[in-house]
Amino acid sequence: MTVLRLAPMILLAACALPTMQRETPPVDRIAAECALLSRATAAMGAAAHDGLLEGCPGVAARDTRPLSQQTASLRAANAAPLPVGITPGTRADTVFRRMITRGVPPALATTLATSEEFTAATQ
Repeated sequence: MTVLRLAPMILLAACALPTMQRETPPVDRIAAECALLSRATAAMGAAAHDGLLEGCPGVAARDTRPLSQQTASLRAANAAPLPVGITPGTRADTVFRRMITRGVPPALATTLATSEEFTAATQ
């Protein structure tokens, strides 16, 4: 019975505790990933589509590839082996697979995984 009387006080105390704030990604990390995608675009030349930089600051282009091509990129990203030094489940894994999903060929993404831009994007 005393536990039931303490329940409202425990609830009030729990509500007064400070909450954990989610850290928003720094603009530098987003800018670094956009720089990485810009480097990929330059390396791809004419094969790069307009929407490769979609979501980057100042870019209004959208990924207008057919759904079949977008799906193929997603499958390629899931099937691509991780380069040496990238641990599964880390931010580096996410950035690597996101490059491929956006349309960067897996071989080029593997090459870019050793670049300074990639390192900056994974921090």
